[in-house]
Amino acid sequence: MLAYDALPKSVIVPVGYGRAIRVPAGTLVTIEQTTGYQIVDFIAFRDDDLTEKLSTSHTLASLGRMWPIAGQRLLSNRRTPLLELVEDTAGRHDLTMAACDPWRYEIDFGVSGHRNCSDNFLELFGPLGIERHDLPNPVNFFQKTIYGDDGQVGFLEPSAGPGSHVILRALVPLLLGFSACPMDLNPPRERTPGDIVVRIAASDDQA
Repeated sequence: MLAYDALPKSVIVPVGYGRAIRVPAGTLVTIEQTTGYQIVDFIAFRDDDLTEKLSTSHTLASLGRMWPIAGQRLLSNRRTPLLELVEDTAGRHDLTMAACDPWRYEIDFGVSGHRNCSDNFLELFGPLGIERHDLPNPVNFFQKTIYGDDGQVGFLEPSAGPGSHVILRALVPLLLGFSACPMDLNPPRERTPGDIVVRIAASDDQA
């Protein structure tokens, strides 16, 4: 885990793997597609209290929306604003789906040993004493989930092409986790996704 004084300007998140970054308040965090069409599972913990963490359910209820738009804030399990969505060139995300985990692949697809976002986050935050049940449900950036009037849920191919991005502003000191989702079994998978780049800047350094 990186210290504040060792903040990188950019970090590559390879497809199927995760990365973690510690950021102070005011930091601008850009999550950007490389080849495009990649879903990014994103979680956050308050740096001074790991029991306070990003909560998609609290955010959804307070926003009254299925996904955030620019200018809105992502809330914690105590409804503290943790991050602001500053810019969004994709326009569609998901606040409802849990991170993929070993059981998702084993039970739903009959596949064992598949990489998954839940394990990625455990690899990142396990050394800090975080267990699987401590992980918050992620914001699934760039994921297009649809909901029918009959209650059916569907998954569409992400429309976020190369260079599509979101920019977040940290409102408090945070530990951030990013997973370039390994899911390759949900239909449709018409394109080959690529790595994600995370760019870090002080609020007065980024155009």
